Amino acid sequence: MKGMRSLCAMLLLVFMTTTSVSTVLAGEGEAILRILVKKGLITEAEYKAITEELKAGEEKKDVQLNTKIAEAIQYNKPEEKEDGWADRVKLSGLLEGEYRWQKYSDISNKNSDSTSDLYIRRLELGLEAEITDWIKAEGVLNSEWIGDQVNSGDEKITVDQATITLQKEGFPLYLVLGKRTQPFGVFENHLVTDPMTQDAYETKKAGVSVGITGPLDLDVSATVYKGEEQMDHLVGSGLFEVTRTGSATDADDVESYILSASISPVKDHLKFFASYLSEPGRGNRNTTGSLGLSAGIPGFDGFRLDAEYMKALKRETYTGLTETFKEGVFSVTAAYTFNGDRHEDIGGAKLENVLAHILEEPIELALRYERFDDDEIAEKTSSWSAKNRYSGGIRYSFYKDEEKGLAAYLATEYRYTGYRLHSSLKDTRADNNKEFLVRLGVAF
Repeated sequence: MKGMRSLCAMLLLVFMTTTSVSTVLAGEGEAILRILVKKGLITEAEYKAITEELKAGEEKKDVQLNTKIAEAIQYNKPEEKEDGWADRVKLSGLLEGEYRWQKYSDISNKNSDSTSDLYIRRLELGLEAEITDWIKAEGVLNSEWIGDQVNSGDEKITVDQATITLQKEGFPLYLVLGKRTQPFGVFENHLVTDPMTQDAYETKKAGVSVGITGPLDLDVSATVYKGEEQMDHLVGSGLFEVTRTGSATDADDVESYILSASISPVKDHLKFFASYLSEPGRGNRNTTGSLGLSAGIPGFDGFRLDAEYMKALKRETYTGLTETFKEGVFSVTAAYTFNGDRHEDIGGAKLENVLAHILEEPIELALRYERFDDDEIAEKTSSWSAKNRYSGGIRYSFYKDEEKGLAAYLATEYRYTGYRLHSSLKDTRADNNKEFLVRLGVAF
């Protein structure tokens, strides 16, 4: 009998080692062991010893199996590769078609009829390449006023921006080299037309900026460039009528510079900025100062107030005059965004700022007031100048995919401009003009 029990136990052990533990212990194996105990072929102690031995063996097999599975998963796991060049390059763009109606086709003739135009306001293509985590290159190609005879538009493509930026995240110093709207003024824009401050003082020129950042979003920079870019822009702005004396005197040296600073004592709700610009003039240097703020109301995130004041501090003498005139421009805008969060960065002169508005602010209503102070130049030259400007409009992004950076939008604006007129012009020249604009645009 003892030999028979040993033989049965051995046969059972062989059977069970060739069968999965789940089947043996949960099914036939356990039943067979119980039958053998009942028949007296094995004892209860032998039953327990056999089951414990089998369990220990199966646990060891499970550990080995799990190890093999883990090794196989690790072996077949795709290798993590560094980003290729295509992942470091970003393409963006903007295409805007525009309709404009004006009360006077010729502002110098108060009896002229109204006029309307249909044209491509601008086409912009931007390319951004992240060379490393601290070197970035950007370029923007631009064509404006395509098909618009009023602004003498054409289909020529120009380089609107081309910069190399050296800045590592978390490191306070940075350098920007290239052509861009240099950091004099912010020109935050919520409407179809540019603010009067940008019409007068935008300074788009090749230069180099060295800056430092700090707590409270502090940003202080110094910029140098060559030329009389701001003065040329001011004289051609259409806000007043003057002629510069002589020819340019800046052909030989890099003598123009800008000092700029901004700080945000209340993040996302209050930001101050200031800048100072100096250029070689035709006789005297021309210097201009700028102060501004962007403010919100805590708990009322959709509302934003943006104000900017720019003032001539020193000016050259214009042709035919014996005294200098120090003009100034003030612009303030109240805007409300429906169902959207306002973007952190402010500004309206660069493609990236315009795209941020469109993509992050689906519906925006804005009202703007502006005033041009000509320092009595219109009166003393028997001429004219812009005085007050009132603008109101709304922009609606009717299609938006923020993840892919795609949007299509419709915007409209009504603008009224009042002019100062010397008494000799009041019978011939209109003292105001009214405009209505509609824009359809796509951003990508």
